[in-house]
Amino acid sequence: MTLPIPNLDDRTFADLVREARDRIARTCPEWTDLSAHDPGITLIEAFAHLTEVLLHRANRVPDKAYLEFLNLLGVTRRAPAAAWTELTFTRTGDDPGRVTIPAGTAATAQGADPQPVVFVTTESVVLGDGQASVTVRAHHCEPVAAELLGLGTGLPGQVLRTARAPIATTTEPFDVAPDVTLGVQVLAGEVADGVSVREHDGRSFVIWQPVAGFAGLGPDARVYQLDRGTGTVTFAPAPDAAGTAVAAVPAEGREVRVWYRVGGGAAGNVAAHTVTVLRDPVPGVRVDNEQPASGGRDLEPVDAALTRGPQEFFALRRAVTARDFELLATAASAAVSRATASTRSTTWSFAQPGEVEVGLVPHVGAESRPGWRLPAAQLQQAQREDVRLHTQQDLDTRRTIGTRVVAGWARYKPVSVRARVVIGEHEDVDAVRQRINDRLYATISPLPTPATSTGWSFGEPLRVSNVYRMLECADPGVRYVEDVRFVVDEAPSTSVRSMVADRFQAGTWYAGCGEVVFRSTNSGAGWEPAGRFPQEEVRRVLAAPAPDRPGITARPGLVAAATRTADGTGVLYVSHDLGETWTLVAALDPAIADIAWVDRAGVATLLCATDTGLFEVPAEPGAVPLQVLVDKSDADRGFYGVRSFVSDRGSRGVALAAQAKDGVYLSTDGGTAGTFKHVGLRGVDTRTIEVQYDGPNTVLWIGTGETDPNRPGQGCHRARPFEADVRWEQLAAGWTGGTCWDLDFAGGALLAATQGAGVLRLDPAAASPQWEAANVNSGLPMRDRTRFEPVVCLAAGTAGGTVLAGGARGVHRSDDAKTWRFTAERETREPVTIPPTWLLCSGEHDVEVVRADATAGH
Repeated sequence: MTLPIPNLDDRTFADLVREARDRIARTCPEWTDLSAHDPGITLIEAFAHLTEVLLHRANRVPDKAYLEFLNLLGVTRRAPAAAWTELTFTRTGDDPGRVTIPAGTAATAQGADPQPVVFVTTESVVLGDGQASVTVRAHHCEPVAAELLGLGTGLPGQVLRTARAPIATTTEPFDVAPDVTLGVQVLAGEVADGVSVREHDGRSFVIWQPVAGFAGLGPDARVYQLDRGTGTVTFAPAPDAAGTAVAAVPAEGREVRVWYRVGGGAAGNVAAHTVTVLRDPVPGVRVDNEQPASGGRDLEPVDAALTRGPQEFFALRRAVTARDFELLATAASAAVSRATASTRSTTWSFAQPGEVEVGLVPHVGAESRPGWRLPAAQLQQAQREDVRLHTQQDLDTRRTIGTRVVAGWARYKPVSVRARVVIGEHEDVDAVRQRINDRLYATISPLPTPATSTGWSFGEPLRVSNVYRMLECADPGVRYVEDVRFVVDEAPSTSVRSMVADRFQAGTWYAGCGEVVFRSTNSGAGWEPAGRFPQEEVRRVLAAPAPDRPGITARPGLVAAATRTADGTGVLYVSHDLGETWTLVAALDPAIADIAWVDRAGVATLLCATDTGLFEVPAEPGAVPLQVLVDKSDADRGFYGVRSFVSDRGSRGVALAAQAKDGVYLSTDGGTAGTFKHVGLRGVDTRTIEVQYDGPNTVLWIGTGETDPNRPGQGCHRARPFEADVRWEQLAAGWTGGTCWDLDFAGGALLAATQGAGVLRLDPAAASPQWEAANVNSGLPMRDRTRFEPVVCLAAGTAGGTVLAGGARGVHRSDDAKTWRFTAERETREPVTIPPTWLLCSGEHDVEVVRADATAGH
């Protein structure tokens, strides 16, 4: 348990008066009038009051000592941050001549009274001849130039203070000039090459650098410590009896000057088109901020600093535990409000040992969250790459040997609540609705609010029970809550064309739906957009193969996506982190029908089956597609499907399903040019390929097409590709589905996605294999009383239990390949889940509020 804070004397005014009266009774029995009218009692009460004040001051000693101890440890209040925005200066007159807008030009937010919000430009810009407008960055602060702090004494531990405090920091991009510059005067000839110098009033000033502490520095290090909250500048002390400073100190009589900024605060986060008044007029020019200002933050409250201080002390400015990384990430920049840290390998299969993942949440001031509404778009707008890089670099300097930091912005999943709330018959419906909505927005928020001191927890799902507690506790007028539903912005609920399970990340599936690659990390219970390709349609998603045979290289996290543009161009993208980030690899003129992984000299390579041939593309940025000649007689022969596989002895094979009923082509020499041969099924409409590893045997399965909707189709064919004479066996008994669109194995059974019979099931090991039809009550969507909607893709999990199937009605899940349920709803009563590194944020909530009398009879 924590050490109790002592209360040096807990007596109150009443206690002191009562104690005095008791002493009177013991020592002076002749004093009998102890009423409030007695002059002696009046004096006792007066001195009791004065004594109580003294006791209050004495009891404040532990708090003051606590603050002083934190100051000694270097814990200071975080300085205010100055908001910044881009100001656009536009011509107003007919003069097209050159106009110079000097640095330091001030503009104010119109109507901001009594404290106008003033933005000052950071650099000079020129509106060139004929140029209509120009943009420059400006800050909500006042620059102070070359303030004389004092003269150096040449003694260690010199302390100087700025005339104005606190000193504002900025959350602008970190590639600009620093917001505080301190210079110490030098004489001519004292400046060495490579030393930063600033000129002022004919004198030269060497720039000194701020540091967090003086430990480990050399005697010539020009450094100082800065407390922005008080404007205190401290130079290196002398810890030993010899009086030698641990670093350089300003020489005696040398001027110490500082350039800094004051002001800042949350008031600077003004809306767009509000900074429209030029305090320093520029003839023929008007000003406007086309984007809202951001990054403004007030001086840290004392209570917040007291809470944070012990944690920073425990971290010792060195990142060891997860809490250390989180504290140091938020301390590195005022633009970071919150952070989470975890061992990356416990979450992601592609992580390397020693990697620490740090998720960052940007600062968005309370004034920019009216009613605590904080949409995902506003959060994403505040997530700047320069801030992330600065935080990453700061953490890299504090990590322990053997660890690697991966800092990135958090990702968000918007969710809206739909519910019906019944209130007392005398309650105000509008007032209760407002309080309920405020409660929802304040609770389902990535940032701290009055309802939650930390914000929504990373990876925490939203359940119906959470909403019941929120709404029933939001207002005493709420009698009960019913019909709670959740609505998410996006889910693969329509037109799913591709489905694949990740063989390295348990419970992870990918679904290609429209222009988005969706990912589920919990076997389809929840979906999140993992990749978005505007104006393109995702046609195929493929995860790296499992290394279950010799010669297959393990590449966890590797995923490829093939898309198609409106003009039919095929585009390839690759992700190395399970779809978190994507890289454009190449574009091909023909549309891509299917893709497969192969290994080329240790490089992961994609084979692309297209309408005009087979192409080979290394999975690297800027790759050049190379056509692989399959058939010399027809170099542009098209293919529907491609699969790569490996024998039990490590031999590599590639099979192709040709278009125009031209059968199957096979290579048992890695799929390189000149190694393919035709192995049969000419005249058969081959559509899809699957590979079965049956003990030491490799079996190739071909799903066929059927253009006549009145015919049941031809089912599938199978053969052993590594035999000298490839012989095909047709398995059509019981087949009723028309075209076979996809195949996969689940627990030894072969599953087929069909045009009209849903998902068919086959036991390949049976003496007389026969397809098992899906029941009309299986849960798969129906077109009419006898036909199912087309199932165009399916994928089984690594354990063989869970199967996901996709089509025009979205994604359906089965745990036995017989009964199915829709698992990609945008509106649901099931928990809304998110990956461990994601956060929930509020969408637009819609709560119906009715009085109790309105529900009579229900």
